[in-house]
Amino acid sequence: MDYETLDYNRSRWNRMLLNAFWFILLISILLEGLYLTISEVPLDVFIIDYIVIPTLIQLGIILLSEAGLRLLKPKYQDYVIILTSSLLAFVLAYIHDSINFLLLALFLPVIVSVYYFHTRKLVFALSNTLLSVNVLYFFNEAVNSTITYVGLTTIIVMFSIFSLIAWGILLRGRELMGHLKTYFESNQQLLVKTIWMDKLSKMDALTELYNHMTFHEYFEKLIEQHERNDLPLQLAILDIDNFKRVNDTYGHRAGDAVLKRVSELIRCNTCMNDFAARYGGEEFAILFTDKSRAAALEVVESLRQEIASTPYEELNNTPVTVSIGFAEYSSNEGKEYFFNRVDEALYSAKNTGKNKTVIASNVAAENRLA
Repeated sequence: MDYETLDYNRSRWNRMLLNAFWFILLISILLEGLYLTISEVPLDVFIIDYIVIPTLIQLGIILLSEAGLRLLKPKYQDYVIILTSSLLAFVLAYIHDSINFLLLALFLPVIVSVYYFHTRKLVFALSNTLLSVNVLYFFNEAVNSTITYVGLTTIIVMFSIFSLIAWGILLRGRELMGHLKTYFESNQQLLVKTIWMDKLSKMDALTELYNHMTFHEYFEKLIEQHERNDLPLQLAILDIDNFKRVNDTYGHRAGDAVLKRVSELIRCNTCMNDFAARYGGEEFAILFTDKSRAAALEVVESLRQEIASTPYEELNNTPVTVSIGFAEYSSNEGKEYFFNRVDEALYSAKNTGKNKTVIASNVAAENRLA
């Protein structure tokens, strides 16, 4: 697992850490102001040596860090933050060399490095900490005079032990990240599989249109939607003429090719808001939900004519035709009555010559389209 490439919003965390450094600078100024009231150091010397100079140095360090975050590549920005924490801690410990417990501040870069969950950055931070301790010991007289060589060794050992604990925390965090990644990947695969299985359960495998069961589910919902909002709803039922003769004459493989091609033509002639399904055998159903009656009927007629003009190589380049029943839903007539009306119009088309659309109405003969 490549932890360097994990998207954990590094820039956001670097910004937060840099804001924390600005806060540390502000706190240090306030504490120096409080310490001024009890210090025995002359006022002018204290202000220069403990407030002005340290503040300017820390301010310069933080401003350089701000520039680094803007100018350097992301892979270097983490090291800039760790180095900044090392320098700020060193300045605090060096200026207040008489306060031995401030040496603990030198461990700050190790703590900061844990945020990145990377061993190289932890090693870099520990190196900065140990370098700062040795520089203070060998180049600051106050520290050298108050801490023995054995004390220096003890501090180095303690910082190393604390870093080992940080390394353990880092490894544990990476282990949890690995488990979390595996968990999410498994869930994602399960979700994809579930979606795919749900799609398969709703689709007809041969034609890739919705199946009979799914058609009735949507049909009921669209009826409810129409009753609530008075939205347009039309239904067309298509049946391939003489399909049994196609299977008997040319074989079932040719029949399957016809079903596939007819379903493709249905998809090409309907839009996203239309609902097309293979109702059963050689029968198809289309629900129109956002069209006027005339527009839906125009689509149906165009589809019928295109099917009738499409030759099939499997049928010796002869076409097939379809008979269609069509109607618009009337409020409160109900699903069963509406479907039966369209189905009766389909049978009327089959029994009066085929290759035609019959509009279901009380006077069907007046609404036939040859």
